[in-house]
Amino acid sequence: MIIYRYTALIFLIFILAACGIKSDPVAKSSLDIPYPTAIDYAINSEGVSIYNGSDNYTLFVERADENIGFFNLAGFKRVALINPKQVFIDTDVVNNRLYKYRFRHYYGRIKTYSPAIIKTIKYYSPIKHANINVTYERNSRVCVYPSLSDVVAKTIVTINGVKAGEAKNGIKTCFDELPVNSATLSVIAMPYDRDNNTGIPYQMNFKRDTSTLNLPPQNVVVKRKGNDIILTWDKEKNNPKYNIYITENGKDKFIKQVDVELFRYTAKDDKCVNFKLATVRNKKVSKKIAVSACK
Repeated sequence: MIIYRYTALIFLIFILAACGIKSDPVAKSSLDIPYPTAIDYAINSEGVSIYNGSDNYTLFVERADENIGFFNLAGFKRVALINPKQVFIDTDVVNNRLYKYRFRHYYGRIKTYSPAIIKTIKYYSPIKHANINVTYERNSRVCVYPSLSDVVAKTIVTINGVKAGEAKNGIKTCFDELPVNSATLSVIAMPYDRDNNTGIPYQMNFKRDTSTLNLPPQNVVVKRKGNDIILTWDKEKNNPKYNIYITENGKDKFIKQVDVELFRYTAKDDKCVNFKLATVRNKKVSKKIAVSACK
């Protein structure tokens, strides 16, 4: 009897110990971890910025230098574990070099990874002018002078959204064909590298002397209520006069000359009325600017 009791006691201890080390069951569906798809990355002056857009999964990031070859998977090294909705910047990168990044979701509770996706990313320092000079000279031309640069291969200049041409490094390039109807010049110098990638644009705005250029009325505002129409525009220096025209059947019909920056008109029907306005200074008429008044 003593032997049987001793054996039963050992068996009971074994059962209790086994129950004590048993872990909570894991649902089979939890092992099916999805591919990481909500990944955003960007190149900046610090390195490669990686964003984990997942709501639930940590992003496991590895990186390999492209020079090791595609099939040398041993070249992948751990870079970071990025929590959901967090950003990591990989600063250990070299300019103008290709890297392969391997991304996997990681489920820490069961220490399991999703299948991997691989993206090839080329890191390059942001392309920008270290030094550039943009000037508006003699109220008639824009000049752009980019300094010599190892990063910028060429500079494309646009003026008021229209391509003006290329400014070469170390050479002052001037552009004479400027917009004739605008009192403001918006000059953008866009740098490109040798792979034709665009960089950070440099912008400069200039206010022109409208009294010498004799530009048409600027910033015309049209207000219409029913058939009542009011036109207003910016006041000019030296109190010029303004010609008002209406375009009908492709022809401009002179309506009235005014000496204030306001014109009232009553339309005859519900159709749009197409106006043209010109500035008159020292008996010289500027080019016309067109505006429409519709219900």
